[in-house]
Formats: sequence, C-alpha cells, structure tokens
Amino acid sequence: MTSLAFCVLLLASVASAQDTLMTTAEQSGWLRTGRADETQRLCRAFEKRFPEQVKCLSYGTTPQNRSLPYMVIGDRKSPVVWVQAGIHAGEIDGKDAVFYILREALENKLKPNPLKGLCLVFVPIVNLDGHERFGRWNRPNQVGPEEMGWRTTAQNLNLNRDFMKADAPEMQALLKLWHKMDPVLSLDLHVTNGAQFQPEVGLIVLPVAHYGASPLHQAGSAFEAALLTKMEKRHHQAMPFYPDFEVEGDPLSGFSRYVATLRFAHGYWQANNRLGMLVEAHSWKDYATRVKTHISTVISSLEIAQERAKEWRRIALQADAKSIAGQKLALSYTRTEKSRPLEFAGYKYAKHKSEISGADVIKYFPAEPQIWKVPFYEELVPSLETIAPEQGYFIQAQDARWILPRLAPHGIQHRQWKQPLPTGLQVFRASKTQFTATPIEGHQTLIVEGSWKPEEVSGSADLVFVPIQQPKARLVVEFFEPTAKDSFVSWGFFNKVFEAKEYMEDYVAEDVAIEMLKDTTVRDEFEKKLKTDKAFAKDPAARFEFFYRKHPSWDDRFNKYPVWKK
Repeated sequence: MTSLAFCVLLLASVASAQDTLMTTAEQSGWLRTGRADETQRLCRAFEKRFPEQVKCLSYGTTPQNRSLPYMVIGDRKSPVVWVQAGIHAGEIDGKDAVFYILREALENKLKPNPLKGLCLVFVPIVNLDGHERFGRWNRPNQVGPEEMGWRTTAQNLNLNRDFMKADAPEMQALLKLWHKMDPVLSLDLHVTNGAQFQPEVGLIVLPVAHYGASPLHQAGSAFEAALLTKMEKRHHQAMPFYPDFEVEGDPLSGFSRYVATLRFAHGYWQANNRLGMLVEAHSWKDYATRVKTHISTVISSLEIAQERAKEWRRIALQADAKSIAGQKLALSYTRTEKSRPLEFAGYKYAKHKSEISGADVIKYFPAEPQIWKVPFYEELVPSLETIAPEQGYFIQAQDARWILPRLAPHGIQHRQWKQPLPTGLQVFRASKTQFTATPIEGHQTLIVEGSWKPEEVSGSADLVFVPIQQPKARLVVEFFEPTAKDSFVSWGFFNKVFEAKEYMEDYVAEDVAIEMLKDTTVRDEFEKKLKTDKAFAKDPAARFEFFYRKHPSWDDRFNKYPVWKK
C-alpha cells in the first residue's frame, strides 16, 4: 500500500469515527433532524468512545414499546444538572444542540469545559412515540427542520401538562428518574409558538425573587441575571419571560411574568425546592439559529452551575428540611397592574380584515425591525392561598387504593394509620363547583370553592396518613388541597363526590317546605334570603333546595371531600 493510499484510508477512518458522534442535523447543515434510531445509536456510541465518562441507559418503555434512552455524563458524586429535550417532540432543537455540546466537550474542544465538576443527565427525547410521528407540516408556525415529530404522545397526551397527574407511562418513568437523580438545576428545552420578533429565546427561571424572598428565590434571580449576561456576551437576544402578548394579537399590550403551575416541568421542579428553567427558542428563527441558541443557553447554564451548584444544593436541602406545617401558602399567583416601560425589539406589523375569518389578523414584516414600547408586568401577588395542615392528610381506604400508585412516582412518604380516628380533624365542604364543559387532557376538570372546618367524622379507622413533615411537603399540599390548580380534585379524580345522586321531586319538596315553614327559625332564614339574594329569589330549584338541605333525607356526603386534614 502506498503512503498516499494509507493517508487517504487513515483520513477516511478518522472521518468515519467522527461521524458516529455527529447528528443528522449537523451533517445536513442544520436542515434535518434524526429519527429515534439515531438517538439510540449516538447514545451507545458516546458510551463506547468515552466509557469512563458516559453511561447510556434506559428509564422506561413507551406505549408503542420504544425504549426511552438517557445519558449520564460525569461523576455521580458531582452536582447533577438535568437537561431534557423533545417533551414536545416537534420542538426538537435541544436534542441536536446537546449532542453537539457533548461531542465538543468530551473531545476537549470546548475551553473551558462546561462539563467539568458536574454530572449531566441528558434525556434526548422525552416524547419518543410523538417524535416518530414524523411529518413536514407538524409545526406550520416553525422554520425547520424539514421534518419533525408531533406535540403529543401516542396516547394523545401532552407530557408537559402531566407532571402532577402522571397519566402517561413515559411521565411516570421520567418522574422516578428525576427524583432518583435529584438535580440542583433542570432545563426543559422547547420552541415557542406565536408572534414574530427579534429576540431568539425566552428563559423562564423558577423560582425568582419577584414572588418570594427565600434563599431559593434569590438564587433563581441571581441565576437568571448571570445567564442573561452570558447570553448577551455570546451575542444572543434573550428574554426573561415567555413572549405571550397580554392581549392576544396586540403587540403593544406588553408582556408579563408568571408562575407556572405544577403540571409544567419548571413549575413542578420549583415546587420540589429545585431550580428549573423553561427554554423557549423562537420558532420563526431558522433551525440552525435555534440550535445555536440552545447550545449557548445550555453551555451558559452549565458554566453558572459549575460556580454555584454546591450553593444551590445547600439551599435546596435547607428548604427540604424547613417545615411548612400550619403556614399560609400561595397556590397560584397573578400579576398586578404595576408595570415598567420596556423597549422590545419587534418588527413592523399591520392588521387587516381576513377574507377567511372576517376578523382582524396581524401581518409582520421581518425585514423592517421596529422597537415596540410596551408595558412589562413583573410584580406577582398570590391569587389563591391555603393553610398547610399541622400534621398531614388522612385518606380513606377506598381512595387510597388509587391515590397511592399516583403518589409513588413523586417520592411522597405515607404510612398506614391503624389507630382510632384522631380528634380535631378538618373537613372540606364545597360551596360552589364548576365542571369544565370539554375535557382537558382526557379529564373533566373541576373548580371548587369552599372551606376547611373542624367537624366530627366517622368511618373506617383503616386510613393512610400523608405527613406534612417531609421533603416533598409542597407536593403533598398541591395534591390534596381541593382548590389547588393541579390537585386530585381539580383534575377530576373526585368528580363523583361532587355529583348529586339523590333528589327530591318538586311536588314532594313543596309539601316538605310548607311543613318546615312552621318552624319560625326556618321561616325567618328563608324570608331573609329571599330579600337579600336576588339570584336565589329568582331560582325555583334553589328555593326548593333550601329546604331539601335541611331535611333528614339530604345526602350529607354530597360536596364533602373524603380526605381529611389535621
């Protein structure tokens, strides 16, 4: 063999080896993204090339029987950073970005190395079945890649609405892994919907100091500030909020901060006393730009974690140990009317009457940059509050059978209560209920109003007790407080309790009411309500129900939540 032929063969061999760690996205010049088989191949190839640094593992199986891969890079004794991509599988930029980072870092091409001193857990495609529902038009409001996956799973579930109820087997497996790895920082990589503007990415960190003063909130705000600075130095325009207009279709209505509920990844993570961030690259930037933006975001986040992860860990463990028993807690937040002026880098736009819908539609002109002077609402206040129990929640045996399996992926502690019923239990009775007319994620959800009050209870002493004194205390409250946005009640798991099963016919109620009016106390109460409550006075059914509720035949369990707290 000639020396020239040998050199050619050697170069080809090196190129071939290099290609085993190169994504379809990179090889295509950031026009396409690879399929699930590529992710499996890359996972194994990284482990083979770097056996001392990389482990390629599986955390479960999808409903369509696909193995869910994840990678652990670095020493498990080091602080853990979690990065997940493809939970909305059409928004797949993060998968290709992190594979690029891993190759460059592990081959010592990134200086300084952003992986040093950390343990990175990377989940390349959370929604793997959805990823394989490949198509050219799955995201019509997104520029590239040429083909992409689907937003929802094979069971038509949106995994980024499933972190509390955990209906999907993929989510149950993901939660178990997340709690096992216990990261100090978690990133959820997405692509936006919506309007057109100049900034490339929204970076939504939770928690931050705009709605709390704890060390964890302060750490979140410091992380946000440092990250925005790093992104600017890397020549990216980044926003610390999701770019939803306050009024849909009106760019000048401005933007606001928000606190995500626990059905979302970053809302769930912060309720576990851990820092989390939703990363939303702008869908109208081309795929190459978006992947580059994700690369910069992840590297910048890792660099900050290298400096602060030990501090974050200390703060998180202190928060885990701090009791919330008996404390007033905010279950949801809303922004106030207070705002500050914001000069936002948008584009020229115009509105015109649609020939299709007949309504006004907006058209953007990306070739003509324009500064929008808009309000930015970042002051947040509680919109719904509750008092955490002093001891915990008591679940009756018939409900524990289905509740406990749903608590298991979250690592929530509980124990059997074989003793007599404790004294001083509080019972929640709903004063108002509103069922959704259409399902949400397959559930008929429910909004309840009501209050907890001390009440004598009777029933089986075979109870399950969920204590408030545990690291997952905040999750416990969010599951069992009926008014919480992602509670068992809100997701419709207790709907049967809030459905009236028995009734009294009107002609019977008429006779019953006439008899009950002989009691002057009842008559006075009825007449007072007629005078003071106009809606009641005009509602024949409500007037009959007034008496029915006072009759011995009334079902005392109706609207009575069968979970007690103390």
